[in-house]
Amino acid sequence: MDFEIGNGVLTARVASRGAELKSLRFNGAEYIWQAGPEWGWSAPVCCPWCGLLRPFERAGRSYAGGRHGFAREREHTLTAGGGDSLDLALEVLPGDGDWPWPFALLASYRLDANRLELSYRVLNTGEEAMPLQFGFHPGFIAPPGSAIRAERPDIPGFGSYMPITEGSFDNDSIDLAAPASNWMRLERGDGRAVEVDTSDCAHVLLWGTPGSTPFACIEPWTGYPSDGGPFERPGALALAPGRELRRRLLLSIS
Repeated sequence: MDFEIGNGVLTARVASRGAELKSLRFNGAEYIWQAGPEWGWSAPVCCPWCGLLRPFERAGRSYAGGRHGFAREREHTLTAGGGDSLDLALEVLPGDGDWPWPFALLASYRLDANRLELSYRVLNTGEEAMPLQFGFHPGFIAPPGSAIRAERPDIPGFGSYMPITEGSFDNDSIDLAAPASNWMRLERGDGRAVEVDTSDCAHVLLWGTPGSTPFACIEPWTGYPSDGGPFERPGALALAPGRELRRRLLLSIS
């Protein structure tokens, strides 16, 4: 099921599956990648891990791991909505087949003038520390002539301005560990732009498809994948029982 909110300036559509942002329109133009054969997602979140997690065992039980966590695959429940905002929630219970640590995931969408704020809370509802990574993975439409601009010269080989050309992502993602920039902006060839506030996460990845990519992702993450287990991954937080992690993604549209 999809839910739509608007404020007279922006219109956003959010799916109950994964609480995923599926559309963000401004002055009649779409900014979010509409999924397709190149990449079947639009703007999922990575939770409770980022990147590939190899199979692991916990308390005598095996878990498959996988890529970018399982929250993006799960149906979320609408808890509040209407006008220019909505809230969705996911509860992972003890005994879950994908993850041995129970938690609650709460997503809040808010529109304010030309900005969309997506706020997340991850609450450890179990009785022991839970390993946690969290990441945003929004994909933006990138017509020919588009580029990514950073507040500071953080992009390897480019500095603060990287044209998106054929082959830009032939070697997979461009990983920025602890960039100095507080924002990165996708500047489209048609004169439109979306600015991503990256200041709430320690790392940023830039990604698109090999060859000529019709979209580009600007991804603030709290950590990276590795060959280690859930607690050993770079940037993994051991979230104590009853504690929560909060992260925010702010998109400014022009």
